[in-house]
Amino acid sequence: FCENNQLYFTGKHRNLDRLNKKDKIDTILKRSQDRAFFYELALKMFAICDIRGFRLIVENPYASQHFLVGNFPYKATLIDRNRTARGDYFNKPTQYWFINCEPTFGESYQNARIHKRIASGKPGVHGGLCSEDRSLISPDYARNFICDFILGKEQFITQRLLF
Repeated sequence: FCENNQLYFTGKHRNLDRLNKKDKIDTILKRSQDRAFFYELALKMFAICDIRGFRLIVENPYASQHFLVGNFPYKATLIDRNRTARGDYFNKPTQYWFINCEPTFGESYQNARIHKRIASGKPGVHGGLCSEDRSLISPDYARNFICDFILGKEQFITQRLLF
């Protein structure tokens, strides 16, 4: 659902450069079918949880051009625009949906112990960190997110920001 798909659907993604026209179109069509399939699954999951009263929290990258921002009946409840403020490795905007529950909006701020940059990948990996590395959430961020937005629990190991 991410912005990266815009490059695929317009045929401008670097992974398509080596393909001939027929293979490029086949790849775009397959990716479009996959997105439709996963969109349908996501919508069914949200609807079932919403209608039956199940609590659900879903995380996904955020960008203004993100497919789910403009094309999904459920709007994100919370957008964390800088995850490093809560101890994550990367400064990447992330959207969260809370179905049949509300975030508690705590304030557990901490500097990330490790700052990673996408451009500085593992040795031997050309072009930066792989998507798995970019997708990982640091243990500090996970703890702070759970305490801040799910449990509403104040933590004494983090710092307060002065505004």
